[in-house]
Amino acid sequence: MSVTGIAFDDTFTLGARLLRAGQSDEALEAFRIVYIKAEADKNIGLMAACLNEMAWSSYRMGDAEQGIEYAMAAKWRWRSVDNAAEQARALAIEAILFLDLGFSDEAYTSAHAAVELAQSTEFESVQAFALNAKGIVLAVCHEAQMGIDLLEHAIKIAARQRNIAAQAYYLLNLGFCHAKLAEELIAQSQPEGAADESRIATEMSALAVDLAERVGDQWTLRTALSNSAELLATQGRHCLALELLERFSGLAVLPGTGLRIHFLYTLSDVLLRSGQVDKAYSTASEALALAEHCQLIDHQVNAAIKLVEILEKLGDTRAAFAMHRRYHALYVRQSGDTARRRARIEEIRSETDRLRDYASALADQILCDPLTGIANRRSFDQILSRLAGSPIAIAMVDLDLFKAINDQFSHIVGDSVLQRVAKIMVSQIGPHGHVARLGGEEFTLIFPDAAEASAAAFCEGVRIAIASTDWSDLGEGLSVTVSIGLAVGRGEVPSGLLLQMADRRLYMAKAAGRDRVVSQDAPVLVRDSAETRKLSIA
Repeated sequence: MSVTGIAFDDTFTLGARLLRAGQSDEALEAFRIVYIKAEADKNIGLMAACLNEMAWSSYRMGDAEQGIEYAMAAKWRWRSVDNAAEQARALAIEAILFLDLGFSDEAYTSAHAAVELAQSTEFESVQAFALNAKGIVLAVCHEAQMGIDLLEHAIKIAARQRNIAAQAYYLLNLGFCHAKLAEELIAQSQPEGAADESRIATEMSALAVDLAERVGDQWTLRTALSNSAELLATQGRHCLALELLERFSGLAVLPGTGLRIHFLYTLSDVLLRSGQVDKAYSTASEALALAEHCQLIDHQVNAAIKLVEILEKLGDTRAAFAMHRRYHALYVRQSGDTARRRARIEEIRSETDRLRDYASALADQILCDPLTGIANRRSFDQILSRLAGSPIAIAMVDLDLFKAINDQFSHIVGDSVLQRVAKIMVSQIGPHGHVARLGGEEFTLIFPDAAEASAAAFCEGVRIAIASTDWSDLGEGLSVTVSIGLAVGRGEVPSGLLLQMADRRLYMAKAAGRDRVVSQDAPVLVRDSAETRKLSIA
């Protein structure tokens, strides 16, 4: 998966290659290493990107419960950095994981939100991935035709972008949707239509096999081979189905445990349909043993019910009855496990909300000046970055002779002056702009989309309000004034250059005698005194 607007190091790229190659365990470890470094660097975007890929790696490993935790964390981190495209991707991954856990309602909610959010962005690849997720969910929710329509749209986008790996994955899921539609038609007593849909599903899965093999996407390739074999077996094409499963087992990279178990009971089904009942029994028994060893209850249930069918075919009624009792006990456990999973999801949600609130509070602290309570330099830089390329006015504000205030009245009084000045500026600017403290006695005002006359009027209002304030409660004889330099751009001037212009005009205001606003670079006449000749800016 590509990620919008994030730079990656070699370890992240290695993780992506390992994931493509079907080595999901190794990929997950690579993404974890990058995440730890990104967390130390406070790189929220890279942390979120790692969480997305960790969620996807977990899905491909068959660990949906762990994956959902990663996906939820990725979702709110993308929201915190205002990246709608990647938030939509996280929602789509979350939907697929919910579906894998058997929570179709939650899956639909996440998939629908993913599509809506993705379509609000310009990134077609994310739109396709979200459409794919919603398509799968709809198919499981017995709306296969609607799912097919969405998957076909996703495939067109991937083809237009020449993203072969995405095409392979979406074709795999399109085949799944057609297979689900075949099941719906059988339930509606429409065998001919079901046969047509089964044939189309087989064709789509075969196309997925070819494309996945071309780009080396081992996970999609194995899944498509397994799905194709299942479909061919239901059509009585047992030899071809067995050939595909032989290709599956002959691939160089070992499959994850979940995919291995799925392969085994798919193979047992094909062997049973082809009349090789003894081989089917040993294969299904291997699937059940592996599922038990890994404590994968869903796979245990599937393998057990397949063994009931095989034992009945073998004529071993007693063993079939015993296996059916075992299946029933597993089914009961599965129901309890589903309840446990749902409780775990709620626990993850609560923990995620708690961490989100904590991170939000921490972010506020990081972006807030501790003395005055207004925005600090970091927040100021973020505001400028957000407004880049748009009309903006920037004013540099400096307290006049502030060192003298500290020397005469104490630093405690000086701090109180800074706090009151900040409050005055905030009250004067209101919702029309931003106020930030850059450090010391230096502040800045930002006016988005403001004309020069309007910005200058606000600056003059700030100057007058500060100069006319009664400061005697802080110190007898105390008076405070500010000098202000203003620069205005219409989006064509970089913010760094505007800052330099505003700073230069602040110096001009100081040189002209302080307590004034300068918004032009016109020459300023100054009194011929020792003080002004020095152009002191204290």
